[in-house]
Amino acid sequence: MADRDVVQDDTELIEDTEQDDDSAARSRRPLLLLLLLLLLLCAITSVVDVWINREPDRARFITRNLACLQCHTELIPEFSKAAVHNPFMMEECTVCHTSHGKEIERTTFEGGSRTWNRVRTLMEWLPLKWAYSIYDSVSGVEDTDDGGRIIGTQTKEFAESDSMLVAPETDLCWICHGNLGPKRAEQHQHAPFENGYCTNCHDPHASDFRVLLVQDERDLCITCHPIGPELARLQVHPPVEQRYCTNCHDPHASEWRGILVDNQRDLCFTCHPSVAPLSLKAVQHHPFLYDNCTGCHEPHGSNFMPLLIKNEPPLCYDCHPQIRADFAQASSHPVNERFLDCSGCHNPHAADYAALIIAEDNELCYTCHAYPVRATYDSSAHWTNRLVCVRCHTPHGSAFAPILRRSNPDLCLQCHAWVESHDNQHPVRPVNFDVNAQTGLTCSSTCHDPHGTLYNYMIRSFYYPLDGQCLQCHDGVGVTF
Repeated sequence: MADRDVVQDDTELIEDTEQDDDSAARSRRPLLLLLLLLLLLCAITSVVDVWINREPDRARFITRNLACLQCHTELIPEFSKAAVHNPFMMEECTVCHTSHGKEIERTTFEGGSRTWNRVRTLMEWLPLKWAYSIYDSVSGVEDTDDGGRIIGTQTKEFAESDSMLVAPETDLCWICHGNLGPKRAEQHQHAPFENGYCTNCHDPHASDFRVLLVQDERDLCITCHPIGPELARLQVHPPVEQRYCTNCHDPHASEWRGILVDNQRDLCFTCHPSVAPLSLKAVQHHPFLYDNCTGCHEPHGSNFMPLLIKNEPPLCYDCHPQIRADFAQASSHPVNERFLDCSGCHNPHAADYAALIIAEDNELCYTCHAYPVRATYDSSAHWTNRLVCVRCHTPHGSAFAPILRRSNPDLCLQCHAWVESHDNQHPVRPVNFDVNAQTGLTCSSTCHDPHGTLYNYMIRSFYYPLDGQCLQCHDGVGVTF
């Protein structure tokens, strides 16, 4: 055979081979295009799904937990909630749960069809359910691209059995939340926390509410702690009215009674800063000093302002019963008539002066008795000698009007005993009748004003020694000049 013939034959062989390759390539193009379109469609739908749901972790979770989610499909939407438990989102179901269920029937897969089965399960939860429905409508035996075979079209079925936690519920949460361990040693415990029933308040998978609460916190607490009657009172504490219980209470445990987040004084100061400086005052009310704000105030709601347990003065009488007896006497400040209350004179928290009075000495009395008493008393001999009001008057009540410490003139004679030492002293006893004042004759019935006057010797009507003061009683009663 000539070389020319060999070359010609080789050329023809190469051409035939190229033609066969071109033909094979052309026959594979539709398949490749179909695969590319399918991959593009999968990519587009996956991107759209992630873009819409903003949940890339959801797809990863589904992939890791396909076996569980084939039965527990109701858990798939949990990923769209606002709060998702980290083990549920990042780990596997078996972090908290033991595997359960008994397989009683299985579809047999061979070769590359095993991969397709996993993809098919994933497609159930992606926007490709229509593709899965087409696949699932095919019955019988099918060949796969990689030579594998799907034998049968049956699905897995499971006999029911109880789901088990990997540890008792009362211990399971501590595996990850050990940082709450010190709370177990605190004195005051919230019952669900103390007993380990975390799921009474928290959803173990996901929730629409913060910190995985099973309900909005505004509603959760009142399911066990009904406060309806307190909310119906005339005044309701704003945190309670808005039902933000955790503003004041720790949901787990606390060192302070009522599982408060802090001691009562410091807790109240956070919202009532104007009261805080009173803690530096020299004299402090016992409940205020010893962290017992709720000794006087209702923390939730009250019919008595400002959130008092009861109205004044009955509230004060609970700790000061002796004062009740004072106000029950014949002459008293009009406290029981609701004209005046205890806090009109005393600061209920703290003060700079003894007995928690709001002002010192006569300044306290002048808050109500400024006119006409102050105008004359401050220039009188009594005030010149620093005779304060309470030297003569009791602040609460007395058997002698007007709330005097002793009867008149005995009260005056404590300082003016020399009057009775004279041989010819004027009678100043109530057994004598004051014809001018039409009452018993005393030092102040007609002659003197103990709060001061414009005249000398604190005489009420005339300067001494003019006779006009005396003639008010002695004119025409047998005295002649």
